Amino acid sequence: MKKLRGLCLAVLLALFFSVAVANAGPVKHEHHENWPSTLKILTGITGGQWDLLGNSIAQVLTASVMPTSCRLGAGISNITKVNNGFGDIGFSLSCFLRTRQLKENLNVDISTDNTSVLSVLYPQILYIIVKKDFARKNGITDLDSLVKKKSPMRFAVLKKGTGSHYLFQLLLKHGYDMDFSSLKKQGWQINFNTYSEIADKFVSNELDCFAYTAGSEVPLILSMEEYVDIMVLPIPKKILETLQTKLHTGMYTLHPGVYKSVSKPVLTLSDSTCLIVRKDMPEDLVYEISRVMWENRKYISQDVKLFEYLTPETALKKGVDIHPGSMKFWNELKVKGK
Repeated sequence: MKKLRGLCLAVLLALFFSVAVANAGPVKHEHHENWPSTLKILTGITGGQWDLLGNSIAQVLTASVMPTSCRLGAGISNITKVNNGFGDIGFSLSCFLRTRQLKENLNVDISTDNTSVLSVLYPQILYIIVKKDFARKNGITDLDSLVKKKSPMRFAVLKKGTGSHYLFQLLLKHGYDMDFSSLKKQGWQINFNTYSEIADKFVSNELDCFAYTAGSEVPLILSMEEYVDIMVLPIPKKILETLQTKLHTGMYTLHPGVYKSVSKPVLTLSDSTCLIVRKDMPEDLVYEISRVMWENRKYISQDVKLFEYLTPETALKKGVDIHPGSMKFWNELKVKGK
């Protein structure tokens, strides 16, 4: 437990130090009449991959484009803030840009009139993790058997406004015609925490199960495996197909080799992490932001390895509104053959 907290603290200290170094002195940038003087990136919950990744991107943009700062955020609120001009760039999930589904399904009314996609980055996977001894004792083998459990269980998900929170609600609604109130009636104690809070509580035996979204290789989950035996629960394919039809989400298979707890393929829900940007941002600025991120991808991926999988082919996705500046950059890169 102390070791895990120490690990989280070390990561945060390293992050703080790297940001301080990146902003240690003034950097001269070429002046552009129609460009803003600074940029603001809205990231995610403390301790998550979006938090780390956003700060690395801010460093390279500060060095090569203009002073760039980060603010903590969440998948849904980032769309609203970017759209209303309270941020310039933000992290979110591509399925949340389909506002009609959000309004109808979760009573979340957001506007994307001034929001477009800068680039699609990597698959965002829903992890549903339970302690192995708890699962064996209660006959839990997949998500179906978990949601049918009508006895006390300590469960956690990320805080309201996060992609994890809303994606899990959509899964309950369309997959099982349930919601958080339904689970509470079955005896579930539901907590809303940050990534690091969930990790600490899970390892210290204050939680039995949790669900959140992250990339395909999550340091905190790898750390938890050192202290407790866990199971990553599969989601039945029929449930995933229902969500795919209604919400355009995807499926992802976790294969053995990354997590020691995954000894056979595990099918789960997925979507795409994307960077969103204000539509009214100048095209040449968004082009430059895309170029700098691409040329510094090896440096950026030191904090979040998944960033190295960014390619011109994966950066653009059908069905979402791509900013013209980003579209121009990635299409040019395709023609040049990277």
